[in-house]
This record gives sequence, structure tokens and C-alpha cells, in this order.
Amino acid sequence: MKILFVFKSDFLIIPLGIRTLSSVLKKEGHCCEIIDLKLEINYLKKIEKFKPDIIGYSIESFLWKFYRDFNKKIKKQFNFFSIFGGPHCTITPDIINEEGVDAVCIGEGELALAELANKLQNNQDITGIKNLWVKQNGVIYKNEIRNLVSELDSIPFPDYEFATKYKAYKSFDIYHIITSRGCPYNCPYCINHFYRNLFSGKGKYVRRRSVDNVIEELKIVKNRISPQILYFVDEIFTLDKEWLDEFAPKYMEHINLPFQAFTRVNEIDNDTVQLLRKMGYIISCVGIESGNEKIRNEILKRKIDDQLIIDKTTLLRENKIKILGSNMLGLPGETLSNAFETLTLNARCKITYPMVFMFHPFPNIDLTKFAIENNFYDGKADSFDKLSGECLINLKEKRQIERLYYLFYMGVKIPFTIPLIRFMTKLPLGFFYRLIFYFSRAIIIIFIMRRPSINTLMNYYSRYLVASLLNKLVY
Repeated sequence: MKILFVFKSDFLIIPLGIRTLSSVLKKEGHCCEIIDLKLEINYLKKIEKFKPDIIGYSIESFLWKFYRDFNKKIKKQFNFFSIFGGPHCTITPDIINEEGVDAVCIGEGELALAELANKLQNNQDITGIKNLWVKQNGVIYKNEIRNLVSELDSIPFPDYEFATKYKAYKSFDIYHIITSRGCPYNCPYCINHFYRNLFSGKGKYVRRRSVDNVIEELKIVKNRISPQILYFVDEIFTLDKEWLDEFAPKYMEHINLPFQAFTRVNEIDNDTVQLLRKMGYIISCVGIESGNEKIRNEILKRKIDDQLIIDKTTLLRENKIKILGSNMLGLPGETLSNAFETLTLNARCKITYPMVFMFHPFPNIDLTKFAIENNFYDGKADSFDKLSGECLINLKEKRQIERLYYLFYMGVKIPFTIPLIRFMTKLPLGFFYRLIFYFSRAIIIIFIMRRPSINTLMNYYSRYLVASLLNKLVY
């Protein structure tokens, strides 16, 4: 079978899920190909040439509408079986009712997609495959969830060929890797609590690859791709201290590359930070989320106080580790004063790169349910289709909070401007604030975080603009 994966890259990042699915399918004897819609000069010609039997999409909620409409259009020109997977499909599998959607994958897709491809190839019945909802002749077959993959070492390494598929990829010097699946925390704004309930009774939720398995992948990556930095995308890289103690000496001996990873401030101490720094830890991604302790601990259920955040970010900075802080604005019940508390806490912690997101009420997660129950949100899950600074929660000062969103970076990096920003949030200068937002973010990424390089960005966006223009003309 020929399987084509279609996606839009974000700074030349190929979804790890797609690369892993490709490896699993190739191991089963199938042929896989990718189309990056941001870089492909003529995707219609490529589809016509490849003649896929299956086209797969791994999607998040922000891009659901885009992929749905894209699939409808190409369904009119080509004959293929379409399957949708990823976080959005897991929390809203009812998208199977949409025109052109032949199947939806819920949860882990490796075994399900391999079984689907094998059965389609052998003209066998596909209506009973676990983890899939399948539409056939107008009838929808909703199948049960299979057990979680207990041994992550059994999954083939992600497809290396895809990592260099486009010329633009070769200029990007970061390699993404995951060593675990699952998270023990139940933050109401995250999909993990939904997954834990979905997979209840289906095996251990938090699982980790063996140290030797991870080192083996990284040896191959270092030899074939030669990345300059590694990005561990585990939910919490520092969760298992025994694993880390075993991993560290082998990593330093065989890999010895700088890396960044996610952690929680309550999951690190002085010994852990010292070890991480010795290994080459250069960027720590931590969640602050809200600067108001009541919102952070009662609504977001973080159970982390201000002082702990200040102490641990200070520990990271003292060890010369850059900090990428994750924050949300527009939370249910938040006031403008609460939002400024988030800004000032980031400034106090001297966060290197203060990432800020407007809370978006993804369907079926606990914080969305809370917002609906307390009349902060009307429950219309389709009311957003892109990552933006629009506040979708009903708040008295939502317009001022939206303006603060665009001025957040400036306030954190230049704290003496905070009084000015308080005044600016009263002024409807949206376009001007957006310019400040994008300029501030670019300065931080290029000159402070230094990833990616200016040459890489130029390569990426020049290719992206050409591909976008030509595809519009073709389409």
C-alpha cells in the first residue's frame, strides 16, 4: 500500500507521530511519503504522481478546519482512503460524520494504522479495527480502544528519511526526540487528563523507553543528521530520577550535544539541575501558566506557589540555563490585574523567553467544562480555528487582556515599561500592538534563544512564500 501523510510544518518540524507511523508501516512492507504544504511547490502534481491508497492527517484543533476542507477538495480529484488522527480526533471523534472522512484514529495509532493498511491491501474487512471509527457505505463503526503499547522499545525509531526530505529541513539544526509517553499530572487545561480517563484499564499510562534504546536512536541521528541541538519533547523529562541517573553518563559519553527539555519546577532540585547542566542542558521549558496563586492552584490545579517558581527559576539561571516560560491569559474568571500578575512574575523570574498563549477552550477538557458551567464560555468548540490573541472566554476586561497579550514580551524583557503597558491596554491600537508582539518575539528567538538561525528562517520563509503562491495559482 502507498500511504501519504499531509501536514503543515511549524519551523521545519515534522510531527514525530508521522515519522513513527511511517517507520511502523515501512516495517510492514508499505510505501510512505510526505507532503509539507508549507514547502511543497506543487502538491497536486506530487499526489498525482505518488497515487496514494491512503492519505493520513495528524491534526490539532487549530488546524482541523483546514485539513477537513483540504481533504474535501482533493477527494474530488483523487481516489484514496482518508484517515484523521492526532489530539483533536481523540477528543472529538465525531468528526467521522464529516464529508470525506473515512476513518478517525483515537489514541495511539501505530498498531491501528498498520492493521488498516494490511487489511486494505488484502481486501479484508476494516470495520472492526480497535482504536478506529470507520465509515463505510454510510454506516459508522465505532470500535473499542486497544491496550496501550506497554513496551515503547518495541516501536521502531522515527523515519530518518523524512527528516531530510526537503532541502529546507537540512538547514534546521534541531532534532526532536521523545523518550516517554504520558504524564502523571491532571492539569485541567491539558489533554492528558482526558487521555488518562480514556485509557483507564488499558495499561500503564506513563511509560518510558529504556536508556539504551534512546542512546541507540541518538547515535544514529548524530551520524546521519548531525544536529547541533536536541529537543526532548517528553511531558516532563526529569520525572524519573533513576532513569536520568542512568541516562546521563551514557549521554555524555556517546552523544554529548546541547539539549532542551520540559520540566516542572517541583520536579527539579539542585542535584538534578547540576546533572542536567553537566549533560548539556541549555534551555529549560517550564510552566508558570498564571501569576495569580489562586488561579494557578485552584482553577489550574498546579499546586505550585510563587516562591517555588522564583527559587527554581533562579536555580536554573544561576546554572546558566535559559528558561522558556509557558503562560496563559484569558483564563476563566481572570481579571486584568490577574493577567498583569502573570507578566510581573515572569519579569521577576527573568524568564529568557516568555511564551504566552491565550487560553482556548478545547472541547471535552476539564477547564472548558468549568468555563461552560460557570458561564464563561458558550460551548461552541468550532469558534476558533487558529492560534491567536483573541480571548474566547467571557471576561469583563477581555479587550484589555487581549492587548496585554501582544505587549507581554515587551513587559517581561523590559520591566520598566509595565506602567506604560497598563496605560496602553486602554488604547485600541491593535495593529501597532501586533507589530510590537512579532518584533519582540523575533528578537528573543533569534538573538537571545539563538534558535533557529537567521539563515534557516530566511530559507524556510522564502520556500514557504514560493510554495504558497504557486499552490494558490495551481489550485
